[in-house]
Amino acid sequence: MIIRILLALFLAAATLFCVFGFVATFEPMPVHTQWVFRGIYGLIFVGNVAGLAHLLRGIFNR
Repeated sequence: MIIRILLALFLAAATLFCVFGFVATFEPMPVHTQWVFRGIYGLIFVGNVAGLAHLLRGIFNR
């Protein structure tokens, strides 16, 4: 149970990092680079949210 909570906290922190990174792509830089970073941050964000939902569902279903 403690490992699940720690992993959930890690995924939540990584999700917030992805949100910050996605917002940072609105800074001036080449357009192609912006879209590449937005795609990377978006995919990692979706994976983190899916993992977090899976962990939280397992924690609260006990």
